[in-house]
Amino acid sequence: MDTNLSLLADAVCGSLILIYAWHRFNTPASNRSSTRQALYWWSCVGYMVSALTVFVILSILLRVGPWRTVLLGTTDDPSLPAPLIATLAMTTLLSSVPVLKQLDGWILSTFLTWAAIPAEVKRRAVTMTPRSFSVSEEEVEALRDAYGEGNYGETLANHLCAYGSEGLAKSQHRFTRVVKLYDQIKKLAGEPGYSRFFSEAADEFAALETKVVSFLRHSNTSFSLMERWHTVDVGAVSELLQERREIFAEACRDMFRELAFFLARAVLRSETSEMDIVRRLQGIGFAASEPMSSPSFPIDSLTVVALATFLYLVGLSAFLAHVPSVPHTTTNVLVMPCRLTLAGMFSVSLMLWLMQKSHSCSLHYFRYVVWGVIAAAASVLVCLFFHWAHENPFGELLALDGAPILYNGILCSALALCCDGRFEDLIPPTWLVESVFCASLMAIGAALAYLADLEPFFLTPFMVGSWIVMPSIAGIMMGGWVPHIYRSARRAALSQREMDQRPLTRPAALVSVVLSPSPASPLARVQRAA
Repeated sequence: MDTNLSLLADAVCGSLILIYAWHRFNTPASNRSSTRQALYWWSCVGYMVSALTVFVILSILLRVGPWRTVLLGTTDDPSLPAPLIATLAMTTLLSSVPVLKQLDGWILSTFLTWAAIPAEVKRRAVTMTPRSFSVSEEEVEALRDAYGEGNYGETLANHLCAYGSEGLAKSQHRFTRVVKLYDQIKKLAGEPGYSRFFSEAADEFAALETKVVSFLRHSNTSFSLMERWHTVDVGAVSELLQERREIFAEACRDMFRELAFFLARAVLRSETSEMDIVRRLQGIGFAASEPMSSPSFPIDSLTVVALATFLYLVGLSAFLAHVPSVPHTTTNVLVMPCRLTLAGMFSVSLMLWLMQKSHSCSLHYFRYVVWGVIAAAASVLVCLFFHWAHENPFGELLALDGAPILYNGILCSALALCCDGRFEDLIPPTWLVESVFCASLMAIGAALAYLADLEPFFLTPFMVGSWIVMPSIAGIMMGGWVPHIYRSARRAALSQREMDQRPLTRPAALVSVVLSPSPASPLARVQRAA
């Protein structure tokens, strides 16, 4: 009974930690609309899991007498359980514990950086410029119908135009782009998919509407003055008119930037994928909006790697079958290679997928450790599937696959380091450097597995060397191939994007051939006769 109550208390405290971490990650509330939904959810879950991990570690330390004395000192109350103290230290009393506050702040800032908060919304807003925003004649007519009556009057509606290159017409065109963008945002407010964002940002949208209304009324006055001064051909008046146009142009740019930033937040919060964001922006009027270069998943190359890994493990199984100190089982000789190949390739594939979804040209060492832990957890799930029918599946898992799971975590962290931050280099590192690096870390992991007694059989002095060399060979294979696969996929995506952006032009030589008639053609004979 006491054990059940203790587990229930731990579960409640853990739930409180998750709720508090969720609140911390969403403070301020604009964080949710400052990046893409995929990046937001991955980073939010990562921060919550990290906070829960810190809570578990702190609870374990507080259960140990010496550590509890070091952490709490003379203020310790033995009647308070360790999970409750850890929960209070990480929630309401976080500001009173400087070490935990700094650790939590560092973890939070790390995951906010990974989620590109608020860098993603700023990047989107910068690309949404007035020059890239188009207005058609049909849209101008619709805007005149919408804004020709009411508080603004017919005078303001008459200044809407789809084109304008200089003078008053250019000012009118700038003004029209602002009105259209505002009208498109108001239309989004009525769509079901955007209702949640506009309810969350109701105060901001109301303040923005007040600014736009004030801008429209002042614009009506400005246009009336500019029209009146436009007919006067006096030097002083011309200079004043030019200054008035520049002030009005700056006001239009500022208003457009505010509206574009609000629109960027709306689409990031409400659209689920990159392509949905691009389609929405293109439909609104930003015709030049394009998706980020997203590389395709290298399934073909990874299949070749999986086949090579399987053949290597088959040869390794044949080698171990002739070693006297290795226990021989009655199971099929291909079961072990299949299990370890699936576990390893699932971990590497998951790591590559995470790299493609959150690529960065800088180095984030904590991210590599987190991805290594995720890869190891993925290996546990795959291996556990093979041991589930056993009486003690977790014991069988630890006895047979404890070392390979450790290797997969170390290898995926090393591969993430080799891939991340290297794509933009003009001269990427050679395969040998990355192979040696991964092999060295795998050798260190093999030594750790040996010291932790994770080997499933008795090791002779000869087998100790083989135990360290065998994972190193796998590190050489993966380190020489996987980073190359990753960079090739990135380069292919970038090349495809450049080709899509390239204008369709006909080569000069081909143009000359088309425009110059053949000597034997009827047109050539007519030209010679003439």
